[in-house]
Amino acid sequence: MEALKCKNLSFTYPNSQAPALRDISFSVNAGELCVVMGKSASGKTTLLKLMKKEIAPAGAVFGEIEAFGKVGYVAQNVEESIVCNKVRAELSFAPANEGKSEEEIELAVAETASYFNLESKLEYDVSSLSGGEKQILNLASVMIMKPDILVLDEPASQLDPVWAERFADIIRKLHRDFSTTIIIAEHNANALFESANSILLLENSKLLIKDKADAFVDYLRKNNNDMLGAIPVSMSLYNGAKTIGECSELFREKQIKRLKKEAMPKETAVEIKSIYFAYEKGKDILSGLNLKVYKGKINAVLGPNSSGKTTLLKAIAGVCKPYRGRIKADGKISMLSQNVFDLFTKETCGEEADFEKFGNLLELNDIKERHPYDISGGQAQRLALAKVLERNADIILLDEPTKGFDCVLKEKLASLLKELCKQGKTVLIVTHDIEFISRYCDVASFLSRGKIISTKPRREFFSSLSFYTSSIGAITKTDLVSIDDLTESGGI
Repeated sequence: MEALKCKNLSFTYPNSQAPALRDISFSVNAGELCVVMGKSASGKTTLLKLMKKEIAPAGAVFGEIEAFGKVGYVAQNVEESIVCNKVRAELSFAPANEGKSEEEIELAVAETASYFNLESKLEYDVSSLSGGEKQILNLASVMIMKPDILVLDEPASQLDPVWAERFADIIRKLHRDFSTTIIIAEHNANALFESANSILLLENSKLLIKDKADAFVDYLRKNNNDMLGAIPVSMSLYNGAKTIGECSELFREKQIKRLKKEAMPKETAVEIKSIYFAYEKGKDILSGLNLKVYKGKINAVLGPNSSGKTTLLKAIAGVCKPYRGRIKADGKISMLSQNVFDLFTKETCGEEADFEKFGNLLELNDIKERHPYDISGGQAQRLALAKVLERNADIILLDEPTKGFDCVLKEKLASLLKELCKQGKTVLIVTHDIEFISRYCDVASFLSRGKIISTKPRREFFSSLSFYTSSIGAITKTDLVSIDDLTESGGI
């Protein structure tokens, strides 16, 4: 039985010449888990929003899209989805709006909080929750209304690796326990790829394929499609291997050449000594933090949600003033904030940034005449990055720069950052994107509870971790932590 059907669906945004979706036809069966993949601006978010009429974007629709049942929608932006200050109030909001009785609301909240492990948080302020807890609250607030179809748009894009895996576990559990029809868009589908009943691929606003995982991978290989870089490493590394364990066995059979040990850089662009910062008195976000940011290098900081990563960047940029300690920066600073839409003030994207310099490089030319608030999250991220880079700062601070980026754009970004470093610029990234920084950074640090715990060269850093290491690191269990390391060592 069909849960959702698209037939010859096309969609064009107002004041846009090119359709965002072109002649798309497919169906999703009841109880199916469908992962939607595609490059940035391929039409994923547009397609998902059209599935829920209440949030469907304005524009010209041709063809048909029909959902057979109630649709619940979870967006990628954690903060924008929350409407109440307290956890209990957030869970109660939707059933109260539907006119449920007090007893019905209390029962629904108690049951939902129990299922999503939020019972101990019911009386908490939402602001006190971690990013992962907030996104689970978002999901619980949707599921309390018992939707027939659950639609999720990159829900784990702002979560650290541990919380992202927990979130994926909940999605798998909902699918397993209730045969919930789930349609989820992801740039990095590692966590759900093997569990999916089908994978759907959009490219240039068109549907290329919707099929089972094995057939999907075969299609990508046969057509040498760029999205091969987005499938789980375990399915693309060695022919015939599908899991991390199988890849590890094949790796152990290889004759591996040891790589030269990386040296720690010496020259610094930023030195931070024992800084303390709190938004509220007595609640330190940064607590005796020490860090050296190395000149002409890609420096990276990772750590759990709410560990203080964004606050650290704001402190270096001068947005937040530590009440104790010292920050010494050698040069002009420019920062890409996490909420990129805050940077936009003009009527068109073309007025926001230097399109002659960055239009081709960041694939922005097709949005030059559009309003900045009418573009996708990935496009907004690239436009904001162009604004930051054109300031020609000596020290570039990037907060989750790969959010909304597909695998091809990530490679372009890495090439750009490396070129900037060759010019003497210094880059500091805070991110949850382990696969990106384990391949491209020079030095990495781990931040926990407001302190830097460890700073090491890339390979030494990621090989010292278990839960925050890369897929390649998990396979090799050595200091080979990226596909480039594995290739250089003779592992593939």
